[in-house]
This record gives sequence, C-alpha cells and structure tokens, in this order.
Amino acid sequence: MESKSPSAARPALFWLLLPFALGYGASYFFRNVNAVAGPELAREFSLGPGGLGFLTGAYFLAFSLAQIPLGMALDRFGPSRVGAVMLTIMSLGAVVFGCADDVTTLAVGRALIGLGAGVALMAVMSAVHLLMPRERAATYIGFAMILGGLGAMFASTPTQIAINAFGWRAVFFALSVFAACVALYDLWTGRHLPPVAATQTLRELAGGVVHIFMSAAFWRITLATTATLGTMLAFQTLWAATWMRDVAGFDDRIAIGNVLFALNLGMTLAFVLGGLIADTLARRGIAALTTLKAYVALAILGQAWLMAAPTFAPHLAWGLFAFGANALTLSFTLLAAQFPPAMTGRVNTSVNLMAFSAAFALQWAIGAVLAQWPVSERGYAAQGYYLSWGVLLAVQLVAFAYLALPRRGGQRLRAAA
Repeated sequence: MESKSPSAARPALFWLLLPFALGYGASYFFRNVNAVAGPELAREFSLGPGGLGFLTGAYFLAFSLAQIPLGMALDRFGPSRVGAVMLTIMSLGAVVFGCADDVTTLAVGRALIGLGAGVALMAVMSAVHLLMPRERAATYIGFAMILGGLGAMFASTPTQIAINAFGWRAVFFALSVFAACVALYDLWTGRHLPPVAATQTLRELAGGVVHIFMSAAFWRITLATTATLGTMLAFQTLWAATWMRDVAGFDDRIAIGNVLFALNLGMTLAFVLGGLIADTLARRGIAALTTLKAYVALAILGQAWLMAAPTFAPHLAWGLFAFGANALTLSFTLLAAQFPPAMTGRVNTSVNLMAFSAAFALQWAIGAVLAQWPVSERGYAAQGYYLSWGVLLAVQLVAFAYLALPRRGGQRLRAAA
C-alpha cells in the first residue's frame, strides 16, 4: 500500500510533506535560537539566569498549553488548515520579538512563537499518517523531520555569524517572512489531506483525550519520553551553551557554537535514522518498544558522560545525548498504534503536552537553581549545574526502570506496525 489518499491526481508525496517539514524546521530554529542569542538578550535587557530561563521557557509554556486544543483541531480540521493558521501566529510572534524594547514584549513574542510552533511536529505526523501505512510511518516521519534538524543546526554557528553581522533582530525578522511563506504552502495541500474526525463533536473529541490519559500504555511510554526529552530540550535550547562556558571552560562563542552544531547534528541523525532503525529492526522481529528502551539508555549514557567528564570529547557526548533523546520521537508512532487512527492528532499532542510542559518547568528550574549561587564574571556556578542535572538524571533513571520492567498481559503494548 503506497498511499491512503483518496485523490488519484494527488501530487508526489515529497511536495505534500515538504511544507510540514519546513514548518517544523522553522519551529526548531525558534526553539533553539535563544541558546545562541541568549547572551545578547541577557546583556541588552539585563536578564539574570532565572529571567533568561523564564523568557526562553515561555515558548514551551505557550506550546504546551496549546497541545490538547491543537490535537482536537488536527483530527477535526486536518493538518493543512491548522498548520497554516499556527505558522501565521509564529510569524507574528517573531515580528513582536524582533521589535521588543522591554522584557514583557519579548515574553509575549516568545510565547506567540511557541504557540504557533505547537502544531509543527504534530502536523508532520498527522500528514504522514494520512498518507502512509503505519508500518512505514516512523521512517517517513524521520525523513520529514530532517528539516527540523537542519533548522536546529542553523540555530548554532550560522546564527551566531548572522547575529554578529546583522544583529539578533534581523534574524527574527527574516524567519518571520519564511514562516509566513510556509503557511501559504500549507494551505495548498489542504484538498489532499482531509481530516480524519470531521464528523466528531467537541464532546467526542474531548472524550478521546480523556481516554488517552486514562491509558496505562500511554503513561508507561510517556513518562520516560517526558523525563529524557524534556531534559534535552531544556539544555539544548538554553543551558547547553552556558554549561560549556561555565563548566567545560569554553571561552570562544564560535567554539560553543561548534559543540551546539554537533549536538544538533546528533539530533538530525536521530530524525534520519531513529525511525528507520526501528522499522528495520521490527521487520527482523525486534519490537519497537525494545528499540525505544535502547534510545533512552543512550541518552542517559550521554548525560552521565557529560557530568563525569565535561571536557572529554564534548562534541561526541552532546551528540550521543541528542541522538538518544530525539530518537524518542519513536514513542509517537508506538503510541499511535495503541489507539484508533481518528485519534492520532490527540495522541501525539498529548505526548507533546507532557514533554514540553516538562521542558518549560525544567528550563526555569535550572535557572532558579543556578541563581542560588553568586554569579561571577565568568558566569554561573558549576555546583548549580551539577545539582540540577543530577536530580534530572535520577528522575530519568526511575522513568526508564518503569518503562523497562516487564508488564503483565493486560498492560502489554500492541506492535507499532
């Protein structure tokens, strides 16, 4: 089966999936850009670690609050229309952020960007599930997400160079134009991607959300994904750069940008290979859940490496952490198999709600812990990083144990294929 689309005159899959992948790339750029622009923002607006953490985390807060309504909208109206509306909001947020002359306006702009980005990955997944059979979904989602990885990679050394040349405001204005153009592209795909729950009432849509959160299978997978991916997002989008400066001793911003590039390369490889590996192993009899456990273990190993030896091959350590954590997007495909196809949007956004709520809380909490020590001329105290990350690593180990322990028959997961 090559397609689920009812239209015989449908364009090639590449052109149908491309706008959603481009939107995801834009969302990942905006998610990560404060890791590079953070020092400029802190200096220009006199932000301490707690304030910078909250400002950057405003993206995740707005993103998280939108997830359940967006999940219902995706199932009810389809990814094309919903994606176009949200990309327009993202574009507006970038303009507000770029024009800001005070912290409140920055926070509003950042929150609008996060709100608009809230549907980016979910639109990719909904489009793939509308077009492809489930046994190939993880592979195609991974390919579509390559552009997300490229967006994150651009938000490293290239963005630092652009900020040095044109300023951080110009970078936001340029990406605003890009997001608006992708929104128009999204609309073009609409007639080829009809919604899967067009006849459901609001009560039926909300009832599906309740059913998801009452599922033991949902919590078994989501807790491990939330703890690990939430930690990755909190560091990747802000605290990784300051960790390199304050703990690993990097003095040059370009050198920090190069490590961030390696981190984002690891993430991009996870997008390219994570689903492909899982689908290949599943055809050889290795369950997707087993592969998911291996990805969690890789992410934990990378973090333990960074805490034990922050200056030993940090490019490789951050890349390993990023690969394992971002390959956990496999959990979306695995969980989608546990529920009817008409609930795919709500399933995916429910997982996203958990992961990004954690990212917001953890990003702010790390900043709050760092603020307990005096700030030196160099930066924040290493003790604060070790304390906060040590607690997060312990939580991940507990969640991994819950995922890894065998379950009785009533709690077994259905195969993703």
